[in-house]
Amino acid sequence: MGARILLPIVGTLTAYIVFHALQILLSNLTSPLRGILPSPPIPNYLLGNFRQMAEDPKLSSEWRKDYGNNFLFHGLFSIGELHTSDLKAVSHIVSHADIYQRPGANRDASRRMMGEGILFAELDQHKRQRRVLNPAFGVPQIRAVTEIFAEKAIQLRDIWTEQIRQQGGNNQVEVFSGLRKMTLDVIGRAGFGYEFNALEQEGGTNELNQAFTDLFHSPKSNLFQAIRLAQGHIPILKLLPLPGRQVVLSARQKMDEIGSQIVQRSKANIIAEDQVKSLGTRRDLLSILLKANMSPGLPESQRMNESEIISQIPAFFVAGHETTSAATAWALHALSMNKPIQDKLREELLQLETDNPTLDELGALPYLDKFLRETLRLHAPVVFMQRKAMADDVLPLAKPIIDSKGREHTSLPIRKGQMIHLPIWAINTAKETWGEDALEFRPDRWDNIPEAVSGVPGVWGNLFTFLAGPHNCIGFRFSIAELKVLLFTLVRAFEISPAVPDGGIVTVTAGVMQRPSVLAEKEKGSGLPLILTPLQNVE
Repeated sequence: MGARILLPIVGTLTAYIVFHALQILLSNLTSPLRGILPSPPIPNYLLGNFRQMAEDPKLSSEWRKDYGNNFLFHGLFSIGELHTSDLKAVSHIVSHADIYQRPGANRDASRRMMGEGILFAELDQHKRQRRVLNPAFGVPQIRAVTEIFAEKAIQLRDIWTEQIRQQGGNNQVEVFSGLRKMTLDVIGRAGFGYEFNALEQEGGTNELNQAFTDLFHSPKSNLFQAIRLAQGHIPILKLLPLPGRQVVLSARQKMDEIGSQIVQRSKANIIAEDQVKSLGTRRDLLSILLKANMSPGLPESQRMNESEIISQIPAFFVAGHETTSAATAWALHALSMNKPIQDKLREELLQLETDNPTLDELGALPYLDKFLRETLRLHAPVVFMQRKAMADDVLPLAKPIIDSKGREHTSLPIRKGQMIHLPIWAINTAKETWGEDALEFRPDRWDNIPEAVSGVPGVWGNLFTFLAGPHNCIGFRFSIAELKVLLFTLVRAFEISPAVPDGGIVTVTAGVMQRPSVLAEKEKGSGLPLILTPLQNVE
């Protein structure tokens, strides 16, 4: 009896998967790019090159040496993707957001995890959300919350100092976990006026922080990400009890629960204080967003609904918590490997006789700015982005391509449905743009950058780190300010040295984000142990 029920189900599922596989095969075989661009070998037709690139996010840069700035590779289910780091092509893609949108599978995974917030929205929905969100991320708003950055950075500094004292002279500290708790506390207070108190939970962990750990930092993070993407490509797979399902459901439930509480409380406070028409005393990003959304001058058609507002909160969690902690960890790692750079940075930071610098004071520190630019160039937290062509197009090229038959191409024909891989790390480290020392960590390069760097699309520092065009990172000013405050506080407080031999820290990825991990303990997921020696200038 069971077999009679099960066989039709298995047969239907198999037919459904075969149908999708044939669609992918036909698309690859008939692609107009197939006769123009080279392609690396496909090790596995189910995974394509997906697993290789997940294990080594910088692999595409190695392929660039063999195939040039433009080539085809194959993602999950061997779906053909155009890899391009041609700056003219990249600029065209990011500036034509109506044609090149987030792929449906990525949006589906984002919606299931975070709802229909700014990281999901496209076209008119994106413009509407962005219009309401913009006031929350202006310079005056970032200036207003800089003091919160300093308060939490000092708290983290003091926790690490006490931890070292209690360890009886053992100065090794796992810094990444502390940074993640600190940035969660920051996004809670500065983003929503909400106290997570993740740093204060001795011997335990904040539930939301644990949810993010399971999602992005466990050894199975890439497996869970692959499954979510597979379900986006083949929706019927959502019906199966595949690994990682409960992790996503648990994280989403926790984010929605907290998000609803925060939104309702913030709305009630705004209405009670009658501050819809002014900023009043509440300066957290969510309050500013809500005031903008509740403004009488905003047409009803331009307002965000309740579910869209709640969906911004998990988007802020991911974009404002995970990326900043990873960037700070990479910055501390770079300092541990470059003592002269560390000494030079500390010398500049100690010129300010305060533990609580203003945004303007931080902006007047030139070496801090150069160091941060170099960190975000070589260690961009997000290593790539994907786009999908929603219409036929012609992609202009800065450098012509000579195909295998000797024909020259000054542009590429893009067919509707073509997947495109935008390699952030490769663009930020291309030798033809940055020079032969592009892979070296050298902050002083920013005193005299090559002319070609001006062609890199971006919103800050001639870097592709925060993307460009209508979908550039709306919170880049928030992130830069928080990074500067963290570095200001920690570099003044500690001498930073490596805790593992040279080469012992490697990159691990979960989806599009990269994080540090100990090579010898890679099975444990992300982490960064460092030797922190407290300096006398900190009481």
